[in-house]
This record gives sequence, structure tokens and C-alpha cells, in this order.
Amino acid sequence: MNERLDEVQRVEELLREDARAALQLARELLEGAEVPSDAVEYQRLLLLKGAAQARIGETEDGARLIREVKAWAEDHGEKLLVASSHRRLSALFRRVGDPALMLEHAVASVELLEPDVEEMVRADHLICLADALGASGDYADSIARYEEAAALIARCGAAQMRPWVLNNLAFTQYEAGLIDEALLTAEALQLAVAEDGGVLQAHDCDTIARIYAEVGRFDEAVALLVPVCSAPAEGEDCDGQVLALLTLTEVYRLGGQLDAAQAALDQCFELIDRYALTGRRTEAQHELAELAAARGDYQAAYEAFREFHEGDARLRGLEREARARTLHAIFEATEARRTSEHFRELSVRDPLTGLRNRRGLDGWIEELLDRVRQDQTGVTLGLVDLDHFKRINDTLSHAVGDEVLRVVAGLLEAAAGDVDGGVAARVGGEEFLLVLPVERAEGLKRLGSLRQEIADYPWSDVALGVVVTASIGVATAPEDGIDRAALLSLADTNLHSAKRGGRDRVVA
Repeated sequence: MNERLDEVQRVEELLREDARAALQLARELLEGAEVPSDAVEYQRLLLLKGAAQARIGETEDGARLIREVKAWAEDHGEKLLVASSHRRLSALFRRVGDPALMLEHAVASVELLEPDVEEMVRADHLICLADALGASGDYADSIARYEEAAALIARCGAAQMRPWVLNNLAFTQYEAGLIDEALLTAEALQLAVAEDGGVLQAHDCDTIARIYAEVGRFDEAVALLVPVCSAPAEGEDCDGQVLALLTLTEVYRLGGQLDAAQAALDQCFELIDRYALTGRRTEAQHELAELAAARGDYQAAYEAFREFHEGDARLRGLEREARARTLHAIFEATEARRTSEHFRELSVRDPLTGLRNRRGLDGWIEELLDRVRQDQTGVTLGLVDLDHFKRINDTLSHAVGDEVLRVVAGLLEAAAGDVDGGVAARVGGEEFLLVLPVERAEGLKRLGSLRQEIADYPWSDVALGVVVTASIGVATAPEDGIDRAALLSLADTNLHSAKRGGRDRVVA
């Protein structure tokens, strides 16, 4: 029994470093297994096999296998295996670009752990949750979970996990703008690798170099990146090397070494083409545009930016298709698919913004209006429509338009989160609904602040040369009645008044 557990552990550890090797070992162990297929160890191997397949691009087969193991674990009451299945699903949705589902499975993977679970297992699941929180933009909670995992790793002596958690923590601190903290973590990462007698991996060097470049330590960033970028490419697993080359290009460009930057970028494109790493081409195209602009070749910069936006649109389309195929693989025609709480949640979420859709909101509005009927509390509905949104899609691209919608959704979600019971939804193309269980005066004040936040957002970072504003139509209960349909109709009427009145205003 212990020998079989050790074999499973070997696959799990190998999966962090080399997905293809982990897949090969899992297949060998499954083919030579002397345990029945309904043994937990066998199912754990199947789970790791599915996770490895997803890592190397066999996403649909990997997703299907993970779902099957999860169903088996639920049927047999194997709670830890259910938690591990959620953890692997979270990682899978990260790769297909769905942060909402990534976070949902990560939360479940931690909540299902028993209090006495091994500290190394809990640390692994906490890192997964921290990754998901960071992908959702919740940097503070993400950093807290990384730090909690790092403390567990230090306590249980899982040295092989230290570089992993420190790299992810440093990168998240960098993303959050906490550069001083990121520098300290980067130093701890280098010390941990040195103490373990290892070498920094490409992703580690990329993270540290980004942090160094942020504080102007360009020479140190280059010194870290050049050896990694000069190493022989490792096939489809050279994603870390491509990232390092992109960062090296940026570091050279910011340091004024434009010829060196071009050479690094040429090498990056060569790897992307050789190993069909299409997901990185858009980032490389963006850097090509930046480099052309730095040379003063604005015509080439314009052409590169245009190709970047077109490539970004194609990539988002591919990501949507990948998500659809993955979801089909996980929730293929079974009774479990129709009764799954998770599937029901998907049906009430907008796939682009992660907000509720209209179907996911109507029931909640009715519940709030029932409270109004009972105790005369207040509810404010704000129908938010972006002004001249079609111009963004037509003049910049649908990819930029999608990003604008995601940003606005984030602002609405934050506004909803400031009120207990508040909720935001996307109810049309560029139309949103904010429901706040507050009195009329407070609701108007909050919607006015939201309108100002949208107008004041640094849109040049998202949509160059465009200022985004919103018109908001308001209806409140009980002042305007307590019938849901009538309130929504009034909010819509007031929205049209805001448009006719000059836009960028709140009308109640």
C-alpha cells in the first residue's frame, strides 16, 4: 500500500515540473496496476493522468477524465478525492481562460478539506485558491493565501514546493503594485532555490526580472534572463522560455538597447512558430508594436498594433471555443449534468463578464421586493448603459470592446459589493443592471458615484483615445411601486431620458 502511495506521489510531484513525463509515468502505472479500478489509488492516478493531459493540450479528454473521477469520488464518499478533483478542474479552467470557474472550483477544493488533512495537501490547495483569486483581481486575498501556504510548507518541510509558492507570491505582489514586497519575496525565492541546490526555472527568472525592471535594475534583469533564453528549447514545454524572451525584449527596450530587443523578439517569434504556441503570439505582436514605436517607426507600430488587436480577437474566440468544448466534456449528456448545482450556476452567469445574467437576477429582485412589502425597506434599481459603445467596436475592435465591458463589470461588481445584498448583472450587449437594497437617497448617491467612476477610469490603458461614459436610469421601491416588471420598465424609461438629455448622467 505504501509503495503504491509513493508512486502516486511521484506522479503528483512530477506533474509540477514536466507534464509529459508525469503523463507517461501515470500511464505506465495504470497499465501495470495490481489494484482494482475502484480503488482510491487507481482513481487518484486517473485524476493525475487527466490533469497531465489537460496540461499538454488534450483539454477535452483531460476534462472528461477529471469529471469521471470526481463523480466516482462523490459516489464513494471519498471527500479528499472530490477536493482534489476540484483543485484539478480549477487549474484546467485557468488554462482555458475562465477565471470565474477557476475560482469556483478552487474555493470548493479548500472547503472540502478535512481539518486534519496533511499540511502539504492543504498548502497545495491554498496555492490553487491563491492563483484563482489573483486571476480574478483579488490581490489582497490572493497574497494572504500564498502566505498561509508558505507558512504550511515551511512547517512541514516540503522543500520542493517552496520555489513554486514564492514565485507565484512574488508575481502577484508585482501585479498588485507592491514592488517592495515583491523584491523581498524574489530574494527569498532565489535563496530557497540556492539552499535546495537547485537552479531557477524560466518562470522564476521571468518573475524576478520583471520586478527588477520595475525598479530600474535592468542589468540584473538581463543577467537573469540571458542564460534562460540561451538554453536549448524544450519543445511545447518551452512556454516559460518564451515568456522570459518577451520580458528580455521589454527590458532591453526600456534600457534603450533596441537592437538587442529586436534580436530577443525574433528568437521569441521563432519559438512561437516552431512549436505553434499561438497563445503567446498576441503578446509578442504587442511587444513588436512597442518596439517599432520606440524606434520612431510609427507606421510599422500602427500595423503591428492592428495585427495585435486582430490576433487578440482571434485568441479570445479560440478561448471561448475551448471553454465550450471543455464544458461539454465535463457536463456531457448525463443526469448529473442536468442536476448539477454547478451547471445551474453556469446558466445564470454571463460568460464574458462573470456577472449574473437577467435570468440569474429576476428571482433575487423578487426576494428583495418581498422584504419591501414586509418591512418597508428600500431597493434601488440602476439600469446602466454605456454611451456610444458601438464606436469602440467599430473603430478599435471587438476585443477592445470586450475588455471595456469587463472593466465596467468590475466597477459594477465593486459597487454591488459595497452594499450587503447588492448584485450586478449584464442584461444586454452594453447594458447592465445594479440592484442595491438601500433607500432612494442612498441609492442615487451610489449610482452617481458609479457614473463618475466610469467616466474617471483611465480608459487610455484599455481603449486608446476613447473616454467611456454611462447613462443610468433609476427606479426605487417603494416610492415607484413594488412590481418588478413596472420598476424595470420605469428604469428603462429614465435611461432613455438620460440619453436624450445628453448622456453621462443619472435620471430618476
